[in-house]
Amino acid sequence: MKRTLLLLFISMGLMSFSAPVSTWMDTEGNTIKLGQNYPNPAIGKTFIEVSFVGEATLTVYNVVGKVIEERVVTSNVITLDVSDYTEGIYLYTLESNGEKLTKRMTVKKP
Repeated sequence: MKRTLLLLFISMGLMSFSAPVSTWMDTEGNTIKLGQNYPNPAIGKTFIEVSFVGEATLTVYNVVGKVIEERVVTSNVITLDVSDYTEGIYLYTLESNGEKLTKRMTVKKP
């Protein structure tokens, strides 16, 4: 219950963290994990924790489905520079070995 409320507050922009927190998506049976970006809303930079086997790509989309950024993932923590993104809501997808997980992030300007 506490975790649900914490995630709700974070997604609504009522809370943010300056240190990494584990926000794994429940992926029972999957070989990939995708964490919620932090801080969220993102201002300048944001971090995403991931876990995968083999090769993986992270793709960021705007709300109309346009690809904003795509990169090969080489570590378990991805740093995204969102300073050039316009303010709004974005989706990011981790894909590895035919599996996909998607989460939402909010970008705000200072």
